[in-house]
Amino acid sequence: MVVQPKYSIYDISYFRLLNNNLLSRNNIGMAQKLSKKAKAAKSARDKRYAMTADRRKKKAENQRKRREAKKNGKNLNGKDYDHKTGRFTSVKANRGNRGQGTKKEKRK
Repeated sequence: MVVQPKYSIYDISYFRLLNNNLLSRNNIGMAQKLSKKAKAAKSARDKRYAMTADRRKKKAENQRKRREAKKNGKNLNGKDYDHKTGRFTSVKANRGNRGQGTKKEKRK
């Protein structure tokens, strides 16, 4: 006796796609699922870090460089100023020390 599979290969890929879309948290503000207390604590930590002198200097530098580049007619869609290389790179390339992780990143 041959047992027929309940779903075809197309059904399985559809369910997998549906499941991935349901589990995706890209539409939520934060990538992590946190309790309200943990979310508030993380928000406070992030704010403190963003307001440090070093981060403020980098933000101001980024804004200056961006305004200057736009004035010169550069298309900066999807690009960030990379303080390490000193030029505009894609947002993807400007994250996580280019695949090495931030723990191994050398600080200035």
